[in-house]
Amino acid sequence: MPRRTPRTLALEGFLPYRLASLSQRISQALSSIYREEFGISVPEWRILANLAEKGELNPSEIAAQTSMDRARVTRGIKDLSAKRCVRKRRDERDQRAYRLRLSPAGLALYRQIVPLALDWEAALLGSLGEAECRQFMRTLDTLSGHLDAADQERSGNALGAR
Repeated sequence: MPRRTPRTLALEGFLPYRLASLSQRISQALSSIYREEFGISVPEWRILANLAEKGELNPSEIAAQTSMDRARVTRGIKDLSAKRCVRKRRDERDQRAYRLRLSPAGLALYRQIVPLALDWEAALLGSLGEAECRQFMRTLDTLSGHLDAADQERSGNALGAR
């Protein structure tokens, strides 16, 4: 990667911009599968997938898992509820809150979408060689681990400052 002087920024070479742009393009391309065939949105898919993987979550947990704001999560839950894909129950520890899980219809929908999503992912990753794909995944893990450590350090510093 070319070196930049400290005062210049070229977005095309700025990692946060490139990753955000690529992520958005990937999400939109993949969403055509479940939007056109199953009539669900990106937020609905993210909620379905997280509930399928994690079991039961509350809206705040879903927002944290999906990196979506609370309003998008709330709308997604409302839409999935109207489609009878999720079930709500009161949280035993906090009667004002609720927890969600997939209904049988939601689980069936998830199971229909997963093979198509995995095929789509395989086609995209097929543009990389096997070694290049493994290295790319390792690089993502490294960057994610670095950010996790930085988050923990900030949390520790914030706790120590009290």
